Amino acid sequence: MVVLHQGLVRAIAWKVHRRAMSRVDIEDLVAYGQIGLLEAISRFDGARGRKFVTFAWHRIRGAMLDGLDTMAWFDRGVYERGGYETRGSDGEDESASATPQARHRRVGRIDTDVVQAPVLSPPVDEVLAEREAAAFVLQLVAALPEREAGLIKAIFFEGRTLTESARRVGISTAWASRLQARTLADLRVALVRAGFA
Repeated sequence: MVVLHQGLVRAIAWKVHRRAMSRVDIEDLVAYGQIGLLEAISRFDGARGRKFVTFAWHRIRGAMLDGLDTMAWFDRGVYERGGYETRGSDGEDESASATPQARHRRVGRIDTDVVQAPVLSPPVDEVLAEREAAAFVLQLVAALPEREAGLIKAIFFEGRTLTESARRVGISTAWASRLQARTLADLRVALVRAGFA
């Protein structure tokens, strides 16, 4: 059962990873998911008429969120509402709307029970390479035909669903799916040719 459902664990981990902050390692999520999968296997009762995958999905996702909740900066309630705020070492939420003085006061407090590792910023060359790649992608998208550009912008830049994006450019969802796959493949080839692996 564990081997058969590794794809489910990884799929859920990727969904959670997309909504969590980039500091979360995907392998940490997979590890938490394995715990949830083992719990699901041990507690599943097929006599109740439920499918194992449905039962396991909730256990795996819950284990991942519980694991993230143990990290000092993660707040499950905010995550569930679709937002994200960091949690300070004293348990208070530090929202982006807090004044700089309030944030400074929170940072200035020292909690002797919790020692937080410093947040290291990525190397400058990585940041510059990422910005250069992003600028190149924007140029590529701008050079696409109108329908393809509209579809890609709606899905990836505006966060619309495939169905909404298809309606917006005036095509069916099935055709939008094929067009999206073809356009992304073309963009990938262009990125590889330009030296962005």
